[in-house]
Amino acid sequence: MRNRIINFLKTNQNILEICWKIAKIFLKICSLFVKIDSKTILFASFGGRKYDDSPKAIYDEICLREEFKDYKLIWAFVNPNKYRIPRGEKVKIDTYSFFKILLQAKIWVSNSGMDRGIELERKGIIKVETWHGTPLKKIGGEENKNSLKRIENLVEKDKKTIRCAQSEYDREIFSRIFNAEKSSILLSDLPRNDKLLKYTQEEIKNIKKELNIDINKKVILYTPTYREYLINENSETYIAPPINLKKWKAKLGKEYILLIRAHYAVNAALEIKDDDFVKNVSDYYSLNNLYIVSDMMISDYSSTYFDYSILSRPMYCFAYDLEEYKEKRGLYLELDKSLPCKINKTEDELIKDILNSNYEEKSEKTYRFHKKYSPYAGNASKIVVDEILKKLKEK
Repeated sequence: MRNRIINFLKTNQNILEICWKIAKIFLKICSLFVKIDSKTILFASFGGRKYDDSPKAIYDEICLREEFKDYKLIWAFVNPNKYRIPRGEKVKIDTYSFFKILLQAKIWVSNSGMDRGIELERKGIIKVETWHGTPLKKIGGEENKNSLKRIENLVEKDKKTIRCAQSEYDREIFSRIFNAEKSSILLSDLPRNDKLLKYTQEEIKNIKKELNIDINKKVILYTPTYREYLINENSETYIAPPINLKKWKAKLGKEYILLIRAHYAVNAALEIKDDDFVKNVSDYYSLNNLYIVSDMMISDYSSTYFDYSILSRPMYCFAYDLEEYKEKRGLYLELDKSLPCKINKTEDELIKDILNSNYEEKSEKTYRFHKKYSPYAGNASKIVVDEILKKLKEK
């Protein structure tokens, strides 16, 4: 029911705008009576749907720091009972308790906005909005069609919110769509990616065991993004790539295992029955773990290209609906000029590309892509937490 309501509001902009305005007025009045607690930090990942990504990496770093030993750490979740956290408390998002803590917390840490789109201005708080990936597809109101566009008369640029960028490429986009000063956007990469440069072979072995992956086979990770204009009869977003998994298994099954990870905003993905070749890992708790155990990755218009490139492993593009996607959503980059791989529009082309590729050559192309679009990877969590401490000292 919650997803249906959210999808309905996303596709009915006028109603959503009214809801936002009412909520903003209500919270502004409430803020007059709620004092900020200087030692409370509120965390949320993907609107409370996850316990992962950059907010989790920042949380882990904060838990290690002596400076935060007496801070109250609170995670907001859609389903708090689903997660166990080693330190702190949990709150159900979009409830009275959540909005009360939102007004009280000195520090907000999120990857897609903490105030539920209300754009609440609370003097004295520190906002950390890492975002959740370098944009290949258009975002933030710059989409071509079928996406929410909030246009307001913004004059003064945001200098206070702590944001992260992987390179000058996404820093430029973020400064524009968030109306932010470039200097406030850290060239740090994303905290979630720190781990990609620190994994061990023992970890790979353990993750494969956890996922029941044959250690003698190569692993292909497929990470298709969502199409917000594809809505089923239940008002759910879905994807339906033109693939025949029996064909994939016949061609690739002896040497490879396929992991399919749908975008977090997809409610209804392929109906996949796990077997010894294909596994649906859309609900698996750690995307990084999937990156780490994969020998190569397939995607389409996803930010996963920028993250996975840090590993310098082969990447493939399966853009079966490229013209439709460019028309309805829009892309910042020309795929054939920017990605370190061919643009395959059919599954036969893609399978042939995988079977005929030189692993070392493709890895080298990915490495060059990484050096262009994610050259700062490795230490983002420390950089962000240091920036939080810096702001805490400011008066």
